[in-house]
Amino acid sequence: MKSPDDEPLDPQPDGDSAPDPGSSDASRPDGHGDADGEGGADADTNADELTGESVWELPAPIASAWVGFWPHPDAPTRDEVGRAVASWVGREVEMESSEPDEDEGMLWALMVNIPGVNSPVVLWAERALNAEPGQLEDPAMAACKWVVGMQTVLEPGEAHAEYFHLMAMLAGSLPELTGILDVSNARRWPRQEIEEQFLAADAVPNDESLWTITAVATSDEEDVPMMLFTTGLSRCGLPELEMLEVPARHSQAAAILLNHVASLLLEAPPPEPEEPIEIGPDIFVTLIPWQECARYIAEETPGSTAFREVAREQGDGSLMAVRAVICSAKKRGSFKQLWAWPIEIIESMEAGRAVLYASEHSAAATERRAQRTWPKFATAFASVRRAEEPDVLALATTAFQVQAPLGTVDEHDRREQGWFTVQRFDHDVVDAILSEEPVTRQDLHVGDAIRIPRAEVTDWRVFLPEEVFGPARSDALLAAVDRLRGLA
Repeated sequence: MKSPDDEPLDPQPDGDSAPDPGSSDASRPDGHGDADGEGGADADTNADELTGESVWELPAPIASAWVGFWPHPDAPTRDEVGRAVASWVGREVEMESSEPDEDEGMLWALMVNIPGVNSPVVLWAERALNAEPGQLEDPAMAACKWVVGMQTVLEPGEAHAEYFHLMAMLAGSLPELTGILDVSNARRWPRQEIEEQFLAADAVPNDESLWTITAVATSDEEDVPMMLFTTGLSRCGLPELEMLEVPARHSQAAAILLNHVASLLLEAPPPEPEEPIEIGPDIFVTLIPWQECARYIAEETPGSTAFREVAREQGDGSLMAVRAVICSAKKRGSFKQLWAWPIEIIESMEAGRAVLYASEHSAAATERRAQRTWPKFATAFASVRRAEEPDVLALATTAFQVQAPLGTVDEHDRREQGWFTVQRFDHDVVDAILSEEPVTRQDLHVGDAIRIPRAEVTDWRVFLPEEVFGPARSDALLAAVDRLRGLA
């Protein structure tokens, strides 16, 4: 299975022997509990019974686990790791030895109370497991013989801040680590990316670090129904999110929508099923328990009840746990009304007409990332402007967009963000035209020209023929432009 950004998602089982930091589910650092899905809602549960406050309640807190890759020939000792953590924190921290699980190859274990993290943090060392081919693309990580593990339970409501703090602590206190594997969602963090996202002076917490998105389809055809789902929200005390039966050609927009809804749920708890959530100005979706949707999906289609049962039989019961499907605000269908994926919103997003709210943390992280990658955005634009092929050259006035604020902050501390299509760069200012009708600025209309300084840009995106790129994929954007021009 692959995520929309081609991140491999099969987790390497390093760190599975982590001791319990206080969660009844801590014996599985991937956070899924028992392989048979114990604690999840049964597939035969009547969807009409899945109502009330308990529908999205998880049976127990879910632990988070990480492993840092230690490059030295000798294993890290408890004393040197303990001293490094205390030095990073800048003061004495409460530590006590914990009984290592020698049967699992643990060398030592340490229980630590970290300022700014609510639950105790367990650190340990063990020998690295052999990675399957392609499992660790970074050769520096794959070459390591030892790992330093870390596990805790993130505080609901503060998960984004605690995640950021813990990643920075592990990587900052042990600068020799070549990378970190987030066992809970199988994301690999190479050292350079850790430096940029967690240790840089202007680094800020990013909601999207907490989860990954996986897309599953039975073929590569663009109309094949696809299942997209998050992995990592459950450790924040939230249901994992899904979108079902989405045609594969809409997968990128669907992944963006998943990210937005997930970020908003970190700021406010999910409402009851079928209660609309406003995710943008006059844009609403609903959250529906997976059982209500899965029972109407063909058995061979990803996301069906049969699909989930097969996954459980193969050892992954997470797809039958507490999960919410993002659907349109109302049921659809000519003969039988059913909950379905929000096609109108997805198509509006793809046409550049949908304005979605962003959480405060997500907006700050996106703006920082957009500013840091601005030179690559500008370089890609300049490269397209130099193209000789008419179809590629035309992209210079249609494909490059920037987001900037419109109007004033409302009573909910929200400010509308508008998308503008770039026409020309003038040093650190762009000449652009408004690409969507604003909600709060009645004096601006689609097609109006405006000059936007780089300092006001909060996001950017590029629509190439086969793919959409944003700040998180700036290097991939440059490579794609080179391919379009026949330079690679």
